[in-house]
Amino acid sequence: MKDQYVILTGSKNNAGDYLIKYRAKQLFASNRPDREIVDLDGWKPLTEEQIDTINQSKALILTGGPALQNGMRQRIYPLTDDLTKIRVPILMMGVGYKGRTGSWAETANYPIDPDSKALLDRIEQSGYLSGVRDYHTLNTLMHHGRNQFMMTGCPALYDLAYLNKPFQYPEQLGTIGFSLGVSYIQSARMFGMMQRIIESLRNGFAQARLTVYFHHKIDRNVTQQERMTAWLDRQQIAYVDISGSEQNLIEAYSNVAVHIGYRVHAHIFMSSISKPSILISEDGRGVALKEVIGGISPVAFKSLRTGKFYRGLARLGLADNFRVYPSLARDIVQQLAYEQQHHYPRMSETRTAIDHHYPLMQQYLQQLP
Repeated sequence: MKDQYVILTGSKNNAGDYLIKYRAKQLFASNRPDREIVDLDGWKPLTEEQIDTINQSKALILTGGPALQNGMRQRIYPLTDDLTKIRVPILMMGVGYKGRTGSWAETANYPIDPDSKALLDRIEQSGYLSGVRDYHTLNTLMHHGRNQFMMTGCPALYDLAYLNKPFQYPEQLGTIGFSLGVSYIQSARMFGMMQRIIESLRNGFAQARLTVYFHHKIDRNVTQQERMTAWLDRQQIAYVDISGSEQNLIEAYSNVAVHIGYRVHAHIFMSSISKPSILISEDGRGVALKEVIGGISPVAFKSLRTGKFYRGLARLGLADNFRVYPSLARDIVQQLAYEQQHHYPRMSETRTAIDHHYPLMQQYLQQLP
C-alpha cells in the first residue's frame, strides 16, 4: 500500500469546481504532507487500472461539490457497479447537498435514492469521519441516520495565506466583479433581475469599472447566454468567460475590489482572501453557506416552485418557477454603499467565521488514514 490518497473531483467546466480541487490539494499538502494525491475525474466510471491504484492507496476521497442528491451514485460518482471491488475506506471531503430553497425544513425531507444510500452506508462503515460543506448537509445526513460526518466547510474556503489575518476593506470601489448565475437560463424573471442588478451597480457606482464573469463556458448555441452577452455588448459592459480552470477564477477576482453576484465560489474565494462580497442566493447552497460564514447573502427569490412537474415544465420553457423581489437591485446597491461607508461590518464577519472553522478541517484531515 502506498502513502497516497485518491481524490475524485468534478472539475470539468465550472470554475468553482476547479477551485475546490486546487484548495483541497493545498490543504492536503499543508496538513498531510505524508500523503501524495492522485486526482481522478469523479464523473467517469473507474477503470480496472484505476481501481488497482485506489486499492494501493490509504483511502478514496470524494471531494467537494453538491454531490449529495438523488443520482449521486449514478451521475455524480458512478465509481463501479460492485463497490466491494474498492477495498480501502471511501470518504467525503466538503461534499454538500443540493437544496432548492435552503430552508431548514428542506433538510428533514431531502430525498436520497437507494443506490446513493448504499454508497453512504459504505462511507459510514469506513471507520473514519467524513467532512461536509455546511450545516444543512450535516442535518440532512442526520435525518437519514448518518452520524459519521463533521462540518468542515468547503475546501475552497481556506486560503492558508489569509488565515487569522485582518479583513482588508478597500478605500475605493475602483473595480466591481459581478458573477452571473445559472437560473436565468430557464427563468425570464431571473434573467431580468440579473440585468437590473447589473444596471443598478453600473449606475450606482459610476466611478467603478464593472466586469461580468461567466463561470460556465459561454456557448453561443444556448439562447439565453447569447441574449445575455448581446445585451452586455449593447450596454458596453465588459464580460469574461472564466470557465475551465481555477487560475481564471483566481486572477479575475483577485483584481476586483468587491464581488457581487450569484456564484457561490466567487463569494467563497473573495471571503477566503478577506475581500468584500455579496452572494445573491439562487438555491439552497448559498443559503446554507451563510449559516457557515455569515456575511450578506440575500435570497434571489421570494418564492420558488420546486416539484418535479414544475421543474420539467421549466426545462421545456413552459413555466417560470421563480418569483423575484422587485426591490432587490436597489437593496443591493444601498447595502453595498452602507458597507463601504461603515468599513464593511457584515462582510468582514466572514473572515472570523472561516478562521473559527479551520480547526475542524484540520481535525478532519488529521484523523484520515
